Amino acid sequence: MQPILALIRKQFLEIMGSTQLRSLTLIAPLMQLVLFGFAASLDVKNITMAVLDYDHTVESRRLVQSFTNSEYFTIVRNLDRYTSADTVLQDGEAKMVLVIPPNFGAKIVAHESAPLQALFDGSDGNSARIASGYAGAVVASYSQQALLDVQTRLAASGLRVPGVVTQTRVWYNPDLASRRFFIPGILGLLILITTVIASSTAIVKEREVGTLEQLVVSPIRPYQIIIGKLAPFAITATITTMNLLILASLVFGISMRGNILLFFAMTFCFLVTILGLGLFISTISKTQQQASFTTSFFVLPPFLFLSGYSFPIENMPSWIQPLTYAIPLRYYLIIMRGIFLQGVGLNELWPQLLGMLAIGIAIFGASFLRFRKNLE
Repeated sequence: MQPILALIRKQFLEIMGSTQLRSLTLIAPLMQLVLFGFAASLDVKNITMAVLDYDHTVESRRLVQSFTNSEYFTIVRNLDRYTSADTVLQDGEAKMVLVIPPNFGAKIVAHESAPLQALFDGSDGNSARIASGYAGAVVASYSQQALLDVQTRLAASGLRVPGVVTQTRVWYNPDLASRRFFIPGILGLLILITTVIASSTAIVKEREVGTLEQLVVSPIRPYQIIIGKLAPFAITATITTMNLLILASLVFGISMRGNILLFFAMTFCFLVTILGLGLFISTISKTQQQASFTTSFFVLPPFLFLSGYSFPIENMPSWIQPLTYAIPLRYYLIIMRGIFLQGVGLNELWPQLLGMLAIGIAIFGASFLRFRKNLE
């Protein structure tokens, strides 16, 4: 036990004495959470909009007013001919063109179906899809209000018109802010990046300066070297996680709904997995630059794109989806979002825990065997 404590103390002194390691493990994640937390958002607001109104009636103006009253659309231009629609979309002056045909108001007054046309700039497919949904919601609200006016007039005449009223409730994210979905993912990604890079370069540094050979010839066993080198990074990662949780609550108002002890227990399992990954990278790298290169180009891209952080796994091709089961971040993101947003417990998350543990044991076992072989 004494050799392990001595190695842990030595590694802590190296972390605290190195500006690069101290910044990487303790300071950089906090700054990146704030930066990425504000930047990562799929919410679309202030959609520029042009209007081509062939009707010029009270009803058409009321419809346009419904768009401007929402917080999503901003009218930048009123068109006088249809050919101008292509111009404003092509020039980027507007992202949407609303075309109101003639007799629109007359059909609304006569309680008939009144068609509309909405043209969108689809160069950014995601933004166009969201804008289309917002426009549909505005038109649906206008249509519902028109129906209520009709029902009110009929009720005043002694007639009742049956209708269906839908009341919607959104759980876990009532304001539908995409930031609430992204913040837990950013937190998990930052823990991964800082821990893997720091742990992989630390052991490689021992090899570069020649102190690893001194440890090999000493009575210290390989598993003691591994524990002594990796335990400080597990501790610093835990401290960083606590700081990130506090920062997420203070800056973004996102607090944990679930059990915090369960969260840290799951986080410890994730840390064991990624520390094993960092150990494996250190066994195949001869320099710190090579370790950083391996992490940046062969670890982070698959973790980023196949974990469900950037894109929903359900939307990926069927032949790619099985590959995601080999990414431990996939399981950790589900765990984080479940505890953070939904407040679920171990009864719902145990399959993710088992999957993450299985990968962690495999990675750490292979890394330990390779590290031991390198020492021999």
